[in-house]
Amino acid sequence: MLDLYSVKGQIDHMMAEQVDRPRQAQLIMEASLAQLERWSEDWQALADKIDRSSTCWLLPVIGEEGLRQSYPLPVRPQRVTIASTDGSQIFPDRHEISPCYLINIGYILLHYGTGEQPLMSSRPSLFHRDQDLFRGRGRRGAVSRELVGIRRSLLELTELAELAAAAHDEGYPTVALADGSLIMWTLEGKPRGFRQEFLESMLSAFETLRRRRVPVAGYLSRPGAQDLTNALRLGLCPLEAADCDHCPWMAEPSARTQDTPSQSVDRAEEDLPCGAIDGVGDAAVLRRILQPGGRSAVFESSARILAEYGPHSICFFYVHVGEEIARVEVPKWVAEDPPLLDLVHAVVCDQADKGQGYPVSLSEAHEKAVVRGADRESFYRYLREAFVRHDIDARVSSKSRRKRHAAV
Repeated sequence: MLDLYSVKGQIDHMMAEQVDRPRQAQLIMEASLAQLERWSEDWQALADKIDRSSTCWLLPVIGEEGLRQSYPLPVRPQRVTIASTDGSQIFPDRHEISPCYLINIGYILLHYGTGEQPLMSSRPSLFHRDQDLFRGRGRRGAVSRELVGIRRSLLELTELAELAAAAHDEGYPTVALADGSLIMWTLEGKPRGFRQEFLESMLSAFETLRRRRVPVAGYLSRPGAQDLTNALRLGLCPLEAADCDHCPWMAEPSARTQDTPSQSVDRAEEDLPCGAIDGVGDAAVLRRILQPGGRSAVFESSARILAEYGPHSICFFYVHVGEEIARVEVPKWVAEDPPLLDLVHAVVCDQADKGQGYPVSLSEAHEKAVVRGADRESFYRYLREAFVRHDIDARVSSKSRRKRHAAV
């Protein structure tokens, strides 16, 4: 039985914290903007401090554009083609008749300035062979949902590169726009051979586009990243070179030296020198800076997995698309090519405007990709019929059968 009296007390406590949250958020925002202004001219000193420091946060590589610089919306070329993809999947189900899984990639080519109709379709891929369903050496393990997600992300990018390259080769000036990050975060910490298997295909796709000077960009709606604000937090640290693992303001009594402030013992994280702007995202700060259509400076990500990206290491910027501040990620060769960077900037804003706040090409690709509940039921029904038709002995689990024929 639920102890409602206890729950009520906890809810009241939560409400007390919620009431004070706007005031705290305002204080954090003011501190963040003050730090941004402080380092706007002396950004190279902050960049040097980032290089010297060892932190537990993800920090950006500050480039030649500095920290606070913003750029107005460029004019979109009259004639341009947008290629986009998105993916969905039917995960493997051990209770079903087969442990196979399916990935469906929706794609679209939108032509502007030519009068041509868009190309929209989807491409399903069924994975059923042993090498698709089992991973690992020695003891085999069933493919996880995480692995299916990684494979889907890879297919989205390789299909996008194929689509955009084909459009370019037919004479269309093309931009490849992906949904989400171009950084394969899920590969961090995986075995080297596993990482290389997926990265080789993805980087080959990027290289296909680089050779053709077709820019590729990843669009992140409502980004929660704190790369930029983490740099501002670092700027608050009194030390010349921060070392979060040995922070003197978090030292235990036994670890203190005569130079360690006595009030540092057991201090909460928000009371640390860097805690004044803890928890605020890049987008929230830049909303106070960027005008509609404008973009921020370009930064390079320091994600560990990017050490294996070679010339395709990922940079990012933020852009005010009207409804929100979006994060846009591009390979370094796009970031270092001003005409390509301007093209991505213009196309992203134009697509978001046409899509009422979200790029229309990504919305359409999603609609082509999505696998709904009815699609999943049809897939497994056809699968069961195929097993029966070919006289292959296979059974669903009792659990799956019970769920389909639930008793009252």
